[in-house]
This record gives sequence, C-alpha cells and structure tokens, in this order.
Amino acid sequence: MNDLQQLTKDLAPSVLDTVDAVILAMDSSGRIVLFNKASEALTGYRFDEVKDKYPWDLFVLPEEVEGVKSVFRRLTAGDFPNHHTNYWRTRSGEKRQIRWSNTALTDETQTIRYIIGTGIDITEQEQTKARLAQHQAELEETVRKRTTELKNLNAVLEKMAQRDELTGLYNRRYFNETLSREIHRCTRNGDPLSVLLCDIDYFKNFNDFYGHLAGDQCLKDIASVFLQVFHRATDTSARFGGEEFIVILPNTSAEQALGLAETLRNTIWEKDIPHTAQPTHNRISISVGITTFQSNDIFPPEEIIRAADTALYSAKKNGRNRVESMP
Repeated sequence: MNDLQQLTKDLAPSVLDTVDAVILAMDSSGRIVLFNKASEALTGYRFDEVKDKYPWDLFVLPEEVEGVKSVFRRLTAGDFPNHHTNYWRTRSGEKRQIRWSNTALTDETQTIRYIIGTGIDITEQEQTKARLAQHQAELEETVRKRTTELKNLNAVLEKMAQRDELTGLYNRRYFNETLSREIHRCTRNGDPLSVLLCDIDYFKNFNDFYGHLAGDQCLKDIASVFLQVFHRATDTSARFGGEEFIVILPNTSAEQALGLAETLRNTIWEKDIPHTAQPTHNRISISVGITTFQSNDIFPPEEIIRAADTALYSAKKNGRNRVESMP
C-alpha cells in the first residue's frame, strides 16, 4: 500500500465522522452498511443498532416509504446522481426534514455495490421559510384589510362631502357638479332636463315661532318626502340653502316634471305639519318653480337655475303652495 492509499484509508473515517452532513451507505439490497456520527446525532440511533437494517423500516414516515423505495430503485437501476427530500423520524419521535444528494459506487465491472446518500438537515431552514411565508401572508392580509378599510372610509368621507349634514340630501357643491354633467349629457343625447327649485312657505315664521330645533326637524321631514317622490337612480335632490331645495330630473319632460312637482307639493301638504305662524293656512306647504331644458346648445347652469328661480318667484307671488313653470 503506497503512502497515498494509506492516507486515504486513514482520512476516510475522520472525514465521515466530522462532517455535519448525514452520510448513509446501503448495499445493493438496501441494508445499511455505513452510518456516520452526524447520522447518529440526528436520529439518536447508534450504528450497531441500525446496521444491516433498511432505512425505510427505521426512519421514513409511513406515507413516504413508497417514494423513498422508488428513489432507491432508480439508483440501483443506474439513475444517479439524483436528489430528493423527505422526513426522517428520530428515536424520540421528532420529524426532521432531510435534503438528499444520492449516488452509487460501482466495482471494476460497473456493478453497483453501494448506494450513498448525503443528507442536509433543512428542518429549521424550512420552518423559518414557513414562518416567513406565514408572516408575509398575514402581512398581506393586514394590508388588504387596511386598504379595504381605507377605501370604505374614503367612500364614507366622499359621501359625507356630498351630503347635507342635516337633511341627508345632496349638498350644493354636489348639485352644481351634477347639473353641469347632466346638461352635457342631455345635450349630447337630445334628452329633456327638468329642474325644480322649491321653497318652504313662511319658514322664517316657523323658526321664530317653534324654535330652531323644530325647524331642523321640519327640514328633515320635508327632505324625506323628496327622497320618496324622486327615487330614480338618476334623480338628484339637494338642499340648495336654508329652506330651499332643488331637484335635477334628467330625461324628464315639462309635463312629467309638473306631475312630479304636484305630487311633491301634495305629499308635503298631506303630512299636515302644523304651522300656525303663517297668514294663509295652518300647516307647512311649499312653492315650486320648474324649468325644462332641451336644446342642441349647452346652456350655462346659472341660466337654468335662474329660470327655475323665476318660476318659483311666480309661485310665491301668486299665493304660495303652488307650482309654476318656466319654458
């Protein structure tokens, strides 16, 4: 035996027993013939306890036995090197995940003599990856929930920015935006657009006599009637200011607008809200001015509102609790 052969013989056991990797050698039938110190430390079994036994009878989980045997058969059929990952069960019952690099040793006739598996314990690494993945999933879910909450909050804030705080109807700003948009749409489609401007009759007298809290409740009650009468998705009822309300009715003719305005006036009249502080009758009433716009030319919003206001002024001048129209 030359010096190199002797050195190799002397070094082999030291190398096998000092590396951290699990090194397992089996004969061509699958019996264990080599089991290094790292294997003993991992499994809790001594080499003399596992020698000549099959690894799938000792360490492999029942549900993974067929998969491990399949890898062994591939190796003995000449498919090497190859790789696979499976769990090993230790003496204490703990599961350890092992990533294997496998090969075979042949003799001078190329007959496979031994199957060698070198394994790295990746249990902590995979557990860390799983924890990170779980943390990432939880973080993404938290972000998704927060994003949804912010969207919902923004929607609420946007709605609040569009609504009159007291009545719940749309506010003046939203009305102005909607009117400009509807003017362009109705002009483009050739549809009629009607606008109703409404005023509670002698409301200042009501406030002075019953007080502002009663006045606020009266405004809420009147607003509920607007929502009842003008319930199409395209209708826009808004508080125009003080005791004035305004309604945008897209694709609504002058005749249709007149019918709706009368329904509004009658419904409010029939609510029979007491108002003894006015000179003509003893209940709340409204006056309504209507204008209907239909043209190939775009009219300024101010002109349409002015026409509705003129009609409202006429309704008041002619005795209140009535509806007047302007072409």
